[in-house]
Amino acid sequence: MEANPLIDLPGALAALEGDRELLMDCLSMLAEDLPLRLEELRAALESGDLRRACNAAHTIKGSVAVVGATAMKNTALDLENAGRQGHLREADARYAELCRQWRELRAYLEQERLL
Repeated sequence: MEANPLIDLPGALAALEGDRELLMDCLSMLAEDLPLRLEELRAALESGDLRRACNAAHTIKGSVAVVGATAMKNTALDLENAGRQGHLREADARYAELCRQWRELRAYLEQERLL
């Protein structure tokens, strides 16, 4: 596995006690679930429901943390904090960044045949 700034695969593998199959399962579940969570987050932001947006960002943060996607985890945390502070524009900007990171990460995982 080559190094990638969007994901720490060796760290995630170590956290899963070296169980590569479990890591692959986690990545597969993420690929299935994350688009739904991002859609939920988008809808919450569009409606101005920052409480719901914070909850969705919190869920995303936990999901991406499990697989070592630290950059996405940090962006989700920033979005969650912006939402708690009532900063809709900042939350929107973090959402756009989160989507960009997911596109890049998904492309990388597919290229590496991890998805």
